Amino acid sequence: MRSWRSRLSGLGRRKSHSIASRHLKLFLLFVMLPVWVILILFTLFFRHQIVESAKNQRILALRQYASGVNVELQNMSIITSSLVHNTTLMECSRDFINAQTTEQRYLAFSEIDRIFQTHSILSRQLVGFYMVLEGGDIPYISRNFAGINLSDEKLQAYSAMAEMKKGIITIPDGLDLSYGQQSGWYIASLAVSPMSEFYPTGVRSLVVSFVINPLVNFIRQDNSKDSSNYFLVGRNGLVLASNEAGAAGRSMTAIEQNYKKSWLLMESPVEISGWTLAEAVNIRTLTRPFNIILYILYAALLVILLFFIRYNAFFFARILSPLRFLISKMEAVGNGDFSVRAENGNFIELNKISESFNYMVEKISILTETIKKEHDERIRTEMEALRYQLNPHFLCNALNAIRMMALITKNDAITKMSQALMMITEDTLAREDTVYPLEHELYILENYVYIMKVRYGDFFELIKDVDSSLLELGIPSMILQPLVENAILHGFNGLSRPGIIVVSAALEEKDTALVISVKDNGNGMTEETRAGIFSSETASRRGLSRIGLYNVRRRIVLAYGGNCGLEVASYPGEGTVVTLRLPVQKTESHESRFKRESL
Repeated sequence: MRSWRSRLSGLGRRKSHSIASRHLKLFLLFVMLPVWVILILFTLFFRHQIVESAKNQRILALRQYASGVNVELQNMSIITSSLVHNTTLMECSRDFINAQTTEQRYLAFSEIDRIFQTHSILSRQLVGFYMVLEGGDIPYISRNFAGINLSDEKLQAYSAMAEMKKGIITIPDGLDLSYGQQSGWYIASLAVSPMSEFYPTGVRSLVVSFVINPLVNFIRQDNSKDSSNYFLVGRNGLVLASNEAGAAGRSMTAIEQNYKKSWLLMESPVEISGWTLAEAVNIRTLTRPFNIILYILYAALLVILLFFIRYNAFFFARILSPLRFLISKMEAVGNGDFSVRAENGNFIELNKISESFNYMVEKISILTETIKKEHDERIRTEMEALRYQLNPHFLCNALNAIRMMALITKNDAITKMSQALMMITEDTLAREDTVYPLEHELYILENYVYIMKVRYGDFFELIKDVDSSLLELGIPSMILQPLVENAILHGFNGLSRPGIIVVSAALEEKDTALVISVKDNGNGMTEETRAGIFSSETASRRGLSRIGLYNVRRRIVLAYGGNCGLEVASYPGEGTVVTLRLPVQKTESHESRFKRESL
């Protein structure tokens, strides 16, 4: 199971964002985003409405222009029809052709000119009348605007068209440009050939050319603001007139391919001539006022967003600064520093959090100190109990040996054995510290081995293979005695060969661990016996070896943790090796209250 700190760190990784960033994200998601969506929908809807409204207005204006052109053509068709059916004009034209004298020709010409002048006034247009007479090469011309000047080729072409359909007014599918003071005006022409079978006439054809004012007004509209282009399309699909440079003479279908979706194309027919008025309008020009308002609105929203971001940073900086300070205090508490305290600020809510935090830290500090004291006391008590569990048992055995020797015989060995026992007892029970130098423990072990030789006989030897540089390193007191005792009592029990116990020490793991081994050449143990010697159930039974090994291992684990301990390797018939792994620790030199004497 993971600790509370790892769970909190994992929770922090899943939510690695600040309150300010979360608040800004929520504002953008639930405020700015809906506003932008609504604004976009509003833009699309109203732009569509504006385009449709402008389109309808443009179509209406286009129809008015087409109607004006149609009316002009109708009026001039009526005038042309009245001329071709004017018997006086026809007779005068015949008299003009048949005149024998200059006076007769002049009278006929004057009457013809009067008739044309009258119709010129009635037309209220800039108009020119061209009359092609029978057998004449030079046409009769009457006009009120010098800019109307058809070329001989155009006149002959129009006349030929009229003669193909006698009595029917023909509108050529083309326009001419005026010249002179008002050059660039578009001129349309009507051509008709009178039917001579109804009345005598000397006229082959009559061509009426005139300026179409509505067409001029349509083509010459000011397009500097709306970027619109205007076209007059003939019956053959070619552009007759346009304000777009190079459009005249081109196919309208090809021109339409150049206008993309951002343009509106509108048309209105001129019924009497079969022409079509067309207009191409840039949609952006139609929505320009709306776009200006929209850009202002976008800019306002952007300014609002920037102000909110600034406000968000300022507001949460005032809040997050004490929160970050409080978090740093919490981290210090998490690292074990219970002396930190949070200070009050300008916000009531944060002050309550700070007060609760301070109260919690104080309680945790008291509780932690209490638990620590109880833990230390428990360990000390348990270690003391383990240590004193060994000493009375050892004393009982030693004193029993002394008593038996005293009963049998009086000998100096009793004095030496008593002295060794007193040194061990005094040194073990009189001192409060539990870690002695290795040198001192080996000295105590020599006294213990002397006692055991007196008790059981001189059938084994103790060999110390320890470098002098390791003698000042500290080890727990009385940690080697149970291991040597176990070898003597059980390893050498019934052994036919002399017993040897070798105590050695060395540094391992880059001089961070002190490894001490106690090796004997005794009977050894089976794997089943070795596996059960460290269980608490086994240790509770009677028997010094079981209690000794279990307690030695327990003392090491309690004092140094799981990285240190005791291991046993045994081989039946060959012997046993007990290995202690301890941390390297320095100790001050220890001197027994008894002088060392050779035993």
